[in-house]
Amino acid sequence: MTSTLASQHPSFSAASPDWTLMRDAYKGERHVKSKGVLYLPMTSSQVLDGALTSATSVGFIAYQAYKQRARFPNFTREAVQMAIGMMHSQPAEIKLPKAMEKIVSRQGESLQVLLRRINTEQLLTGRIGLMADMPTNPAPGEDLPYLATYIAERCINWDDGTVEQLVPQKLNLVVLNESEQVRTADFGWENKDKYRVLILGDARDNEPKGTYRQGVFEETNYNEAALKAPSWRGRTLEEIPFVFINSCDVTADVDDPPLLDLGNICMAIYRAEADYRQNLFMQGQDTFVTIGGGFDETDKVRVGSGARLDLPMGADAKYVGVQSQGLSEQKDAITNLEGRASSMGAQTLDSTSRQRESGDSLRIRVAARTADMNQVAETGATGLEQVLKICARWMDEDPSEVSVIANKEFGEMPLTGQTMVEIATARNLGWPISARSMHDLSRKRRMTTKTFDEEVAEAEKESKDEKFVFGKPDTGSNTAIQPNDPNNPNGNTGGGDKTNGQTTHPSGRTQTK
Repeated sequence: MTSTLASQHPSFSAASPDWTLMRDAYKGERHVKSKGVLYLPMTSSQVLDGALTSATSVGFIAYQAYKQRARFPNFTREAVQMAIGMMHSQPAEIKLPKAMEKIVSRQGESLQVLLRRINTEQLLTGRIGLMADMPTNPAPGEDLPYLATYIAERCINWDDGTVEQLVPQKLNLVVLNESEQVRTADFGWENKDKYRVLILGDARDNEPKGTYRQGVFEETNYNEAALKAPSWRGRTLEEIPFVFINSCDVTADVDDPPLLDLGNICMAIYRAEADYRQNLFMQGQDTFVTIGGGFDETDKVRVGSGARLDLPMGADAKYVGVQSQGLSEQKDAITNLEGRASSMGAQTLDSTSRQRESGDSLRIRVAARTADMNQVAETGATGLEQVLKICARWMDEDPSEVSVIANKEFGEMPLTGQTMVEIATARNLGWPISARSMHDLSRKRRMTTKTFDEEVAEAEKESKDEKFVFGKPDTGSNTAIQPNDPNNPNGNTGGGDKTNGQTTHPSGRTQTK
């Protein structure tokens, strides 16, 4: 058997059906229904009525109506979007050497937006590839590497050495499917198959050593001599600048999609919905039966208001309908499946219970239900950091200056005025927390976008302007006016303690009256 660039890794072939299911479930009802019998098999009566043989048969028309009545739940999209919203409620902390600060994705996205897209693919298929590459013929001063993403379905083949090797496994081959629709001269579109090959060293050797080279080829025209070594100002790499980012690790091994069970449940609900609504439809479509009526095939029987039916003596006419005993069981089964789907991610935070919970209780519950999100966020940040460290080595920068720390504070409560007063009071009573830490907390809660130094400078500037000074009345004692103190006519809850003629500002600075 002749191998081509379209050859697939065995793990790719095994995982591909799961990726297809999750992608279809995420795209929603119209896309799922377009797959026909893949997710909704025909009934036996539809098959007997010719549904598999003719698009004009009674069976096929009945199947189309059967499919049209079914409802597909969009729990998968809800779960992914809710998780991404929580994971990116605050930006990740990304630190780079100054020379690398303008690195973006191939589409021109910032690294924050790129990380969001990485996390989405992690949740959806559990896998995404991230590659660093150099632009072709860049303008002077714009020769920065860029980052390109490849969804799981495009990372078709790879090799990271054999298990027997005592050294850590290292990628020496990656094949990426870059087939795309290309516009023709007459404004039409046609598909063009092409594959990008990334190789470390000799293509015939699976040992991870040598210079990194790459090239783009059609399926059957691979030519090793056409491979080129990308360079940054003449500097090449001794490693493939590519990282597989899975749901829980950054190895070449394939992970299961973290929401695969949810996707399967959505398909089960879709099939159960089809049967349930088919039975509901049949309940309203009774069959008219005559017994001993003497009608032949040419007679047209009319029923309903204004119609007349003549029957001979002793004949009978009646409606025969489908029994409804099983409808309640079908409905209960669908309700149970929907409840299970909701608990798996579509309703991570229930608004009803959230209104009754304290902040600590909610944080504990959210932490318990978002353990997978923590892992996904951490893995996504690790993968992005690894590629950026490769870029740093490529550009002769210090990789230790590269850092990507994911946001993992999910479901945090907003910082209220009461909480700020409590924190400031605890600090004045001896709690060892710095003003800078207090400011970092307020910044994480999006109360300010300024750095600590910028905030202090702004506060100092305002302190010299009388219209920004919020003083408190002098009570004639050295006792600090506490929040909600009846002796505080202004009801000021944001001030600090007043001791020996001094006022402690919530930021930690001491002002002398």
